[in-house]
Amino acid sequence: MDYRTGKYYQEHVREVFSQYESIDSPVAKYFPIAFPKPGSRILDVGCATGRDLNALLRSGYDAYGIEPVAELREMAIEQRAELASRLMQGALPGLESDVLYEGVLCSAVLMHIPQGQQLEVFLELRGLLKLGGRLLLSVPDGRGNLDEEYRDPNGRLFIPTDPERIRLIAEQIGFTFISKSTDTDALGRCGYSWSTLIFEKSSDATRPLDRIESVLRNDKKVATYKLALLRAFCDIAERDENAVTWFPDGYVGMPLEAVAECWLAYYWPLISASEHIPQSNTDYPESNRPISFRSSLTELDGLCRAYFDPNPDVAYTLFTLAWKKGTLTNDIARQLSSTLTKIRIALKDGPVKHAAQGEMFKYKEGSIMLDVDLWREFCLSSHWIRDSLLLRWSELCEKFSKKKDPSIQRGVTLPYLLKEGLHEREQGIARRMYEEHQNLTCVWSDKKITLATMDVDHALPFSLWRNNDLWNLLPAARKVNNEKRDKIPTPEFLRSRKDAIIDVWRFANAVEPRVFQFEVGRTLGVFHESRWEQELFQYISERAAVAIYRRGETAWDYSK
Repeated sequence: MDYRTGKYYQEHVREVFSQYESIDSPVAKYFPIAFPKPGSRILDVGCATGRDLNALLRSGYDAYGIEPVAELREMAIEQRAELASRLMQGALPGLESDVLYEGVLCSAVLMHIPQGQQLEVFLELRGLLKLGGRLLLSVPDGRGNLDEEYRDPNGRLFIPTDPERIRLIAEQIGFTFISKSTDTDALGRCGYSWSTLIFEKSSDATRPLDRIESVLRNDKKVATYKLALLRAFCDIAERDENAVTWFPDGYVGMPLEAVAECWLAYYWPLISASEHIPQSNTDYPESNRPISFRSSLTELDGLCRAYFDPNPDVAYTLFTLAWKKGTLTNDIARQLSSTLTKIRIALKDGPVKHAAQGEMFKYKEGSIMLDVDLWREFCLSSHWIRDSLLLRWSELCEKFSKKKDPSIQRGVTLPYLLKEGLHEREQGIARRMYEEHQNLTCVWSDKKITLATMDVDHALPFSLWRNNDLWNLLPAARKVNNEKRDKIPTPEFLRSRKDAIIDVWRFANAVEPRVFQFEVGRTLGVFHESRWEQELFQYISERAAVAIYRRGETAWDYSK
């Protein structure tokens, strides 16, 4: 629990106790749904006054409670002596237990957990449950009168707890969603409501993808635009998931600009190719109906080859680095702006408007809107949806080429679809940056390293994330990196190395602030000067957990 929040409860224990005990348990009506087996062993995490714990016992469960505030535990036992053997000290995060439970109740707790610790908390709640065990969560839907750090006038922390975001985190680490309900505030406070969610710990990693498959299979294919849009959703879901905005009407908003930048990266290699690879059924040489941004992107590619390097791959890589640094020439910057404008128009007027007969997406105030269930599918299954998209894209290009140039087969197109710049040049900026570090140590082991013994390690393996952002390129001893390779650091190990990782990030931000903040802002949606470290660490921990618990990748923990 957040320190200032805990201190408030310590100093106002009688007031809090009186308020909580003035009403019956508002979550008791969900016990039969969440915990259907009578007599199940249930743990109430953050049980406060013992009100909900007492309701569990009265309902016939073998219930126990954990509460971090000693004063609340003491008063709970003073009022209900039967709780003496069932109340224990403990706090989230940092909760450990040798006992597994059939059910866990966690009511009105998550909003008091700092944002950078929420994944850790979910992993701990998961670790308390037997396979098939149920988790019952209750969170507030919103709260007014908070400052910019999400604290109320009493200093208590109330982190926003969007129920759809909570559902996504839970499903990413192996929970199955059961149900969600909304209730008015039991204390009768105006403008307050609560969401109650039920999950089951499951090993099932399969997801229904009927709507996405329907677009791929049934929509008319006159251009590659729909495939490019779905690919962008996959990449943003996997790489920049926090860049989206969650709306209370059941939609997620994805910045149109972010999708346009993805398209720029996808289409650049195709359009700069030595062969003409058509991207629509009218996009052939000398056509008067090419794709709308072909000429603009061709001109941008030409400017970059003339300025940076004649090799298109080198030119694109150097262009990307200059863009992040804010050092593009005026001519290239103007052409980039013009190209992105044409891509945005193509997006809005094409796949956003027409996919699934216009019923799948919509555009609103600079964002592409899609419903949360569809977004959840991308977040949970993007790694293999993308593979299918790339194959279908190459097949579609072959189909478009059949009459004009039969030599453009899928085997010709696929390598261009997989191009992502020259990774060794992108990693070179990290290596040059670490050359300026006075006391270089391995981020995983604390071992002293020199430039001769250093590897630049992808914390999240490149083979899985295709991510060369500076925050993902960390200095490691070569021997340690050889042991790690494409394995995933466990969330627990990441927590143990948190200070070392954040120290490296701060150094990168000091040496290459424009590049670092550009990349972090793209990943998180915005670069918050006051809290980017916690938000970025939460992100990297979530990605690691998804890889291990959802995708079954090999976990890694350095042992000295």
